Amino acid sequence: MHDKNRLLVAVSLIVMGVAGRIYLRGLLPNTPHIYMTINGIAQPVFMMDMFFVVAAVSLFSGILLGGYYSLIVPMCVMLITDMYYGNTYILLFTWSGFVMIGLMGYLNGAGLSFNAKSVAKIAGMGIGSVLVYDIWTNFGSWLGWYPHTLNGLATCFSLAIPFTLWHLLSTAAAVTALAVPALYIKENARHISIKPFEHHSTITASVFLAFLGLLSIL
Repeated sequence: MHDKNRLLVAVSLIVMGVAGRIYLRGLLPNTPHIYMTINGIAQPVFMMDMFFVVAAVSLFSGILLGGYYSLIVPMCVMLITDMYYGNTYILLFTWSGFVMIGLMGYLNGAGLSFNAKSVAKIAGMGIGSVLVYDIWTNFGSWLGWYPHTLNGLATCFSLAIPFTLWHLLSTAAAVTALAVPALYIKENARHISIKPFEHHSTITASVFLAFLGLLSIL
């Protein structure tokens, strides 16, 4: 896949992620938001969000494009849609969480081909990416809004269980459905050669973004 084609696919993924996160939200059932007051702040306990859209786009940016694009695509989707939705002050945790998903797709996407085994592997990657993202962002939520005690940590992660269940269900369904066309594209595209500098700088930038998230809270 030439650089021009990589850029075209990256732009397409960004457009899909932005459009999906903004416009598909209205198609979900009007699930009432359930809130609990913690430290005087009303925190949502459950709502059906569009997490799976950005998660799927991030994962496939890593699988199909790799390198810089596993970082750039999720960052662009979040930057553009956050200008529409807004975010909280743990935004670096959410941004770096999606970058982690892109990185997972990049580092585990080698050897995938157009077969059932690869579809199952992508579905597993989708489930794993949800767990990584939710653990990371829940940790950020604990640092930002909850008492810094074991009880506060347990409360934070317990309240997040309904979110995680929704994320697991929606993301697993989305990435499994998209795995077949994505694998077809990967199978029929020219092999992408990622140079060592691009590989190492992508990983370094991803780690640095996560580190900035910690600094912004601490």
